[in-house]
Amino acid sequence: NPEGLGSELLETIVKMAPTKEEELKLKEYSGDTSKLGPAERFLKAILDIPFAFKRIDALLYRINFEAEVKYLRKSFETLE
Repeated sequence: NPEGLGSELLETIVKMAPTKEEELKLKEYSGDTSKLGPAERFLKAILDIPFAFKRIDALLYRINFEAEVKYLRKSFETLE
């Protein structure tokens, strides 16, 4: 149930997305993960999930879809 996560939490995670350079460094890191900071450990765990940030974007789209449709319908009604 994607709604259980909440759009605010998902938006926060998307904002934390690493740059390509940071992503590469985290993926290549093979040392003891306990030596990483909490943020780096979290991002490394997320990056182990294939297409994690694209999946989060898709969840956000699903969560916000109904609200967007309602907004557009009201906008079109105003134009009529």
